[in-house]
Amino acid sequence: MSIIFLSSFKKIFFFFLENITSFFFLFFIFLFFFFLFFFFLSCFSFFFFFLFYISFRFLFFLFFFFLFFFFSFFLFLFFSSFLSFFLLFLFLFFLSSFFFFLFSFFSFSFFLFFFLFFLLFFFSFSSFFLFFFSLFLFLSLFPFFFFLFPFFSLYFFFLFSFFLFSFFLFLFFFLFS
Repeated sequence: MSIIFLSSFKKIFFFFLENITSFFFLFFIFLFFFFLFFFFLSCFSFFFFFLFYISFRFLFFLFFFFLFFFFSFFLFLFFSSFLSFFLLFLFLFFLSSFFFFLFSFFSFSFFLFFFLFFLLFFFSFSSFFLFFFSLFLFLSLFPFFFFLFPFFSLYFFFLFSFFLFSFFLFLFFFLFS
């Protein structure tokens, strides 16, 4: 059963390697809709709290200021982290290609393992650091805005799931290569 699973997983993974450009294109589309979702969510919350503007002007001003500060800060954090991941991916790809050129007498599995080892290690470490750093910022600097936490639960869940996926994928290739 494990041999069948490994062979199917290798087929899927080599299909991913062959179509990596289309994968990044789809991932950019996903990011576009992800940012669009947060933009419409912020606009919806803005118009929802605009209804209470007459009776709660000062509260509205505070909410307006911190809400758009939160969204701009976390979206910038997420987008910059994604750009760093993408640049890191390109750097590691060229680095692993260079090592593959140097150690060309080894098999392709060695190159694949070497490439995935660095890639998933940096991905898991960066997403782990980014997740807890953003959680620390949110909970320590703004503890009086806990009612905004459901807006960012999707963001935290996305980062933490990415960390778990990359970490377990790293363990899988480390154990079965």
